[in-house]
Amino acid sequence: MLAAEGFKGPAEAFEGKWGFLHAYAPDADHGKAIVGLGETWQTLKLAVKPYPSCRYSHAALDGLIRLKAENAIEADDIEAVEIGLPETGWKIIGNPEAAKRHPESVVDGQFSMAFCAAVALREGGMVWDDYAKHLKDETTLGLCRRVHTKVDVRAEAAFPENMSGSVRIQTKDGDYEAFVDCPKGEPDNFMSETEFRDKFHGLAGPYLGAEQGGKLIDSLLSLEDANRVESVLALGKPGG
Repeated sequence: MLAAEGFKGPAEAFEGKWGFLHAYAPDADHGKAIVGLGETWQTLKLAVKPYPSCRYSHAALDGLIRLKAENAIEADDIEAVEIGLPETGWKIIGNPEAAKRHPESVVDGQFSMAFCAAVALREGGMVWDDYAKHLKDETTLGLCRRVHTKVDVRAEAAFPENMSGSVRIQTKDGDYEAFVDCPKGEPDNFMSETEFRDKFHGLAGPYLGAEQGGKLIDSLLSLEDANRVESVLALGKPGG
């Protein structure tokens, strides 16, 4: 359609002086862009984020969610939480601590380890609508102020191969600790189909409902069997 309307684009969009490769590397090796073309699928090496927050927070969230589930930890029983991150991640989601403990917007929350930790410890997980639910919740913000972040030597040693994290939860009944080397969603620790479905429902459920959302998932996972794409797209509309 663009070509039919006379739209013109650069002839050397990738390899040209102002192209993609030069924009990211002053001395790019163009040959690497086509190595294994049609045989090696780089999409299989992509990571998928299970939580709607900065990726640096995910290893710690994995640990907090697991400890909460395994030990039946209630938010009211938590006295303090300590989270260790690689230095690069700590500078983004842990520092300055005073600001990270008082998020005011969704973006503040996405880049606040303290807030994400507080939500996970209250909900046992984290979905997109938790921002609207918890940003003004005094109980969540109170827990947020009991979260301390620091640079963890193990996480720093694992970086940048992995965005690792350590967690320590102090409760009235004892302390619980965990270290997560490879966060959920990385190719080496990929999400299961159930976890993918849970994330999808967390995003689409409030608009489509569980039944219609489930039908849309099934249609997408069997797209090669669909006779008409319109039938699949219709399921993406509330009441479809």
